[in-house]
Amino acid sequence: MKFSDSLKYFGVLVIATFLTFFFHEMSHWIAYELLGYDAGFTLNGVSVKDSSIQLPKLHRMITSAAGPLFTIIQAIIVYLILKKNKNIFLYPFLFLPFIMRLGAAWANRFQPNDEGRISLDLGLNLYFVSSIVVLLLFFLVAKISKKNKISFLFNSITFIISILLLFVLVFIDSKYKIRFV
Repeated sequence: MKFSDSLKYFGVLVIATFLTFFFHEMSHWIAYELLGYDAGFTLNGVSVKDSSIQLPKLHRMITSAAGPLFTIIQAIIVYLILKKNKNIFLYPFLFLPFIMRLGAAWANRFQPNDEGRISLDLGLNLYFVSSIVVLLLFFLVAKISKKNKISFLFNSITFIISILLLFVLVFIDSKYKIRFV
């Protein structure tokens, strides 16, 4: 890959990171709003504005599932596009959902998040739903990597940069809490 293409790819990775997180969190927010709650969201979190409200279990599961469902749908749509058209600049929009949910699965050890909360609400092991989601997304990434001949080295570099971008985004969100709604 030429240097100018590498810079372009990095730019796409940054955009894919931001958009993947933004639409993931916005999906949670939409679920809250559709269920009648006044909620707000940042790049890495959604909350009901009235913290005294306790959500019923079903509402908690619906709002927890909304973000990962959008992220999975994003990955599947991009996977289907990449299956027909080899475009390395769309690849981050498939790769980032995998990295995002892998990071979320790891973060369950500190505090249950989306898939972790769903697992616990269903009476399952904390990592059960996370494992299924991460394996599905990994399968899509691996299948497109094989079909489009994306090398292990390229995936490794994309992985490292994606993890760094994920940490930067989470840090910025925790430090500045920029609210979209």
